[in-house]
Amino acid sequence: MMAQLYLTLDQLHYWIARLGLAASVVMFLIGFFIAIIRHADVTREYRLAVYIIVGVMVAQSIIGLTLYAIGGRPYEEVHLIYGFGALLALPFFIFVEVTAKRRPAMGTYMWAFGVFAGILIRSIMTGAPG
Repeated sequence: MMAQLYLTLDQLHYWIARLGLAASVVMFLIGFFIAIIRHADVTREYRLAVYIIVGVMVAQSIIGLTLYAIGGRPYEEVHLIYGFGALLALPFFIFVEVTAKRRPAMGTYMWAFGVFAGILIRSIMTGAPG
């Protein structure tokens, strides 16, 4: 029973990380389109998508901590630091964007998803062997 739970959570953790990386690239490109091509600012829908991604990363962190609690360990312990960074990166940039005095603030999200993608790549590289 515990082994099956571990394997299920491990696979879920694996795929959410890749989904998060793909989402960060897509969100960067959408942000680029909105800011550079349309010369517009953050839309309500874009911000909602960011909040959804943050929620998924919270779930990812809970899954990772559950794996750790039941005995799973990442390939490199620094994976825990990258996981924490991935959890905090987008909320930090959300704070910067919503408190910005100057507009357009879409550049903040473009930076956010670039940094987020980098953190996720390093997290994936340190999470499991091979």
